[in-house]
Amino acid sequence: MARSRSPDGWRRHDHHDVGGPRRLGPPGHGPPPAAAPGVLDPDRPTLRPRLLWFNTLLTLTVMTVLIGQWLPIPVIFLLAAALALTVNFPRVAEQRERIAAHAPNVLNVSGMVFAAAVFTGVLNGTKMVDHMATSLIHALPDGLGPHMAVVTGVLSIPFTYFMSNDGFYFGIVPVLADAGAQHGVSPLEIARASLIAQPLHMSSPLVPAVYVLLGMAKVEFGDHTRFTVKWAVLASLVILGAGLLLGIV
Repeated sequence: MARSRSPDGWRRHDHHDVGGPRRLGPPGHGPPPAAAPGVLDPDRPTLRPRLLWFNTLLTLTVMTVLIGQWLPIPVIFLLAAALALTVNFPRVAEQRERIAAHAPNVLNVSGMVFAAAVFTGVLNGTKMVDHMATSLIHALPDGLGPHMAVVTGVLSIPFTYFMSNDGFYFGIVPVLADAGAQHGVSPLEIARASLIAQPLHMSSPLVPAVYVLLGMAKVEFGDHTRFTVKWAVLASLVILGAGLLLGIV
């Protein structure tokens, strides 16, 4: 089985060798097991074992600055990426090669982040979120007032998927909390119920991390959605049912 190393450091395997199958190792033993296709090559040329301590220190520094909130998040990662690229790959040609290797994921995620920002900006800037919340409250029957926590949990399933967390939690949840307060439902119950759909929200097209993980896993977003959404909705309903049984919601 022939093996070749691609520029990005991943091993590629050919199913046929030019000279036919060859036996490796002492007689009576089969060939050693080969790594599966797509497994990261432990001998790839981009490794920098001599810079392990520097990269570890840089990672810990980035985490410390993130937790301390000493700088804006984009500034932290821009500075850290520039420093890591310069130290690990001092040649301009090597830096260009590394940037080109990661460009597809970066461009895809950046485009989706910008699109999500535009979508969220339109919803908030045009006051569409406020009108949606007001229309929703007016459409609810008065008999559902005492059960506003359950209503919030059910509504959070589609809303947190199709809109950002900011739009839902700052635009719709306060209106639902006010409506629930008029019927004796505490804001704490509304707040707990609004968290029920977070399993589904993490698969939302408005979450940039989803595109990073899908790009690394080589999975299309449509395939991911068809497989994940039904289970995420089921998990949210199970959480809602558990909250009702335990008296949390």
